[in-house]
Amino acid sequence: MTAFTTIWNPDDWEIFALGLLRCRHGALNIHKVPAKDQGDLGIDYYCNRDSVAYQCYAVEEPVGVAQRAKKQKDKITKDLGKLQKNHKIVSTLFLGVPIKRWVLLSPLHDSKDVNVHCSKKTIELRAKCLPYLDPDFEVLIHDQAFFGADALTLNIALLSVIELKIPEPTDPQISSWEAGSQNLLSNARTKLAKRTTAEKLQAAVSDAARFHLQCAALMDALRSEAPDLHDKLSTAIASRRRQLEFAGPSGGSTPNGILNTEIANLKDAIKDAAPNLSPENVDQLVFGTVSEWIMQCPLDFPNVQ
Repeated sequence: MTAFTTIWNPDDWEIFALGLLRCRHGALNIHKVPAKDQGDLGIDYYCNRDSVAYQCYAVEEPVGVAQRAKKQKDKITKDLGKLQKNHKIVSTLFLGVPIKRWVLLSPLHDSKDVNVHCSKKTIELRAKCLPYLDPDFEVLIHDQAFFGADALTLNIALLSVIELKIPEPTDPQISSWEAGSQNLLSNARTKLAKRTTAEKLQAAVSDAARFHLQCAALMDALRSEAPDLHDKLSTAIASRRRQLEFAGPSGGSTPNGILNTEIANLKDAIKDAAPNLSPENVDQLVFGTVSEWIMQCPLDFPNVQ
């Protein structure tokens, strides 16, 4: 399966990260540094008990691994500079206790180059013997993999609207998938020919492939970022599939009536399972799942008269 990267809105990521840190350190031990009053200090959140500072950063996606790493390294360098420039204020926030860790908190960390950069900045700052930094001060990068499934599930559920941005698959990604999925495409072509014209058939098949890939990418993102929600949605979708396999499609005798009814029924089931999932994500799941059903066995249409 082709990999897609979830796109986090920076504000949503900062809110989500706060919840993760409260799970890690305790709700009363995490403090926020507002950035609106004369800029930030190279710190978004900090914990006095554990002498650790956090800076949140969601790279503007989609980008490749190398570009993401470059942006993260630049952010680390820039914000550590802010930390040093504002060291008097920072030292006051930490009650005069030297900082032991400074952590860049990002949705995704997937390059060892960032680890190397963290090590270099650690060595550089230790060599300065700065009184507001612990002799064993360390620069780190953490992503969601550093937090347990319970913390991820709890805090994504607290967002008023869960909206995971999944880029549409590119033409090369679609072509790569199609090359290994000819049987599925043949099924889709045969079934969709019953409800569209010959001129529009290829476009309909291409749409089904794109919907399927984006849905799969969204489910992968939910599995890693909201495991409990992923399981609820998987159960709801599987239940609708079992009903379809057992009782057959509803919606009358026309292809369009069947398709619209199955879409509406699945959308209701997904909304019941995930009330705060964004409309865009709901549609991605619905159209991708129905496309999968068309490419496999559960959903078919009567022959056009």
